[in-house]
Amino acid sequence: MKNRRTAFLALEALLAFATLTFAFSGRALDSSTDGDSAPEPGTPAPPPGWLERDTLTGDWGGGRTWLEGHGITLRPRLTQFYQGMTAGDGGHGFEYGGKVDLLLDADLGKLGLWTGFSMTVHLEYNFGRSANGRGGTFVPVNTALESPGMEGADAFDLSSLFLGQRFGDSVSLRLGKINVIDLAAGRSFAGGAGIDSFWSLAFAAPPTGVLPPTILGLVLNVRADFARFGLWIYDPNSVVNRTGFEAPFADGVTFRGTVDVPVTIGGLGGRQGLVAVFSTMNGTNLRDVGDPPLPEPGPETGGIKSLRYFFGYTFDQQFYRSKSSPNEGLGVFGQFGISDGNPNKLYWSALVGVGGTGLVPTRSLDSWGAGFYYVSLSPHLRQSLAPVLTIQDEMGFEVFYDFAVTPWFVLGADLQVIRPALATTNAVFPGLRGVIRF
Repeated sequence: MKNRRTAFLALEALLAFATLTFAFSGRALDSSTDGDSAPEPGTPAPPPGWLERDTLTGDWGGGRTWLEGHGITLRPRLTQFYQGMTAGDGGHGFEYGGKVDLLLDADLGKLGLWTGFSMTVHLEYNFGRSANGRGGTFVPVNTALESPGMEGADAFDLSSLFLGQRFGDSVSLRLGKINVIDLAAGRSFAGGAGIDSFWSLAFAAPPTGVLPPTILGLVLNVRADFARFGLWIYDPNSVVNRTGFEAPFADGVTFRGTVDVPVTIGGLGGRQGLVAVFSTMNGTNLRDVGDPPLPEPGPETGGIKSLRYFFGYTFDQQFYRSKSSPNEGLGVFGQFGISDGNPNKLYWSALVGVGGTGLVPTRSLDSWGAGFYYVSLSPHLRQSLAPVLTIQDEMGFEVFYDFAVTPWFVLGADLQVIRPALATTNAVFPGLRGVIRF
């Protein structure tokens, strides 16, 4: 009851903020225009109406523009879900849940420090309930509500707090607590962090078993004419709902290297990439999971398996772009990955999909997509648990359509059909999503 009340208070605060801003911007607009008279030559055009602007609360009476001119960009957002399971093992029915989040980007160079220095902050608050984990599914069906989670209670996290440094136009460095799902949000035709585009984690941020949703470490990117290179060094433990400084790198270190090569087909852009991950973090030997627990498992007993790795191939390619509106088009994307399979619970996975924006008459801001994924869990884990639990490969299909009611309010519908890894009956998850940008 206390958590639900907190959620309602958060929503009321956002609504109150919107109401005050509407009132303020309305007075400002009324005082600067005269109903029947034309504007004087050279007078700035009036701001767009509340149905045409990009954010519900507009320019905050000039405050948003002033902040951005001083290097501070604020992006408050409210995302609400109504999603449930209508077929599959376990209880059926729908759940209501949501996420209130605020992204802050600060160009510290404009605030008096050196050029290229920046700071990023992401605050997240999840409330309500989610359909994740129902029906025996292995991959979460709702990315946005999976992290920072909501296991029986509302969850709050400072999911990103990192410093950045840009060296010219080709080199950038991030250091601190980094929300990896945010970094994956920019992937073409997928990504979206579960707020835009696909809902399932399989497409928003494909799981690898060696990359937590939030990390403590550094991310270095180097852009050349022929490719883009990346090097990540981070604590292998997830720092969701933690600062990350409790015991940093106590269990080892993970190295992640990437190379992305731009590809042009028929004048349309795309990319193909490779990723390799190596971690020194020990894990439970999955061959021994079904055995009686050992008093103090260690490397000499066989209860611990050292080292883990992951290799992957990714691609995306635009296939069509509207000549009249370059932002409208469609393309395909995909990924294939394989890991050690022990101690990594994930052995190999593959996904492919299609996505696009617009292409429907008068619906240039709408987006849509369809995708299929396949996940194979560790054969060692299957064998160990076979006496008590049957595990099979999981496969799933997702289709969504996001209808832009206004530029700042998007209402979407989603459907996922999954053959789950931990159950024998196919699970069906329909849902609605509403996104408001303040």
